[in-house]
Amino acid sequence: MIMLATFAVCVTVTMRTYAERGSAERKFDEMNTDVQKIRQANLSLRRDIERLHKDPWAIEAAARTRL
Repeated sequence: MIMLATFAVCVTVTMRTYAERGSAERKFDEMNTDVQKIRQANLSLRRDIERLHKDPWAIEAAARTRL
């Protein structure tokens, strides 16, 4: 009887652990996707900044849109 109860507890804990692991993996994948999107946005902003520092046409276009 004790062995059966111990086995039931082990099965329950294992099932919950797998469920939590699956949830954590999904959350990790979502966060990883968010990080990739943010990195792409940062890269785009870096390119814009570099272009505004070096390209006179870009500087003029930016100034005209803000006026």
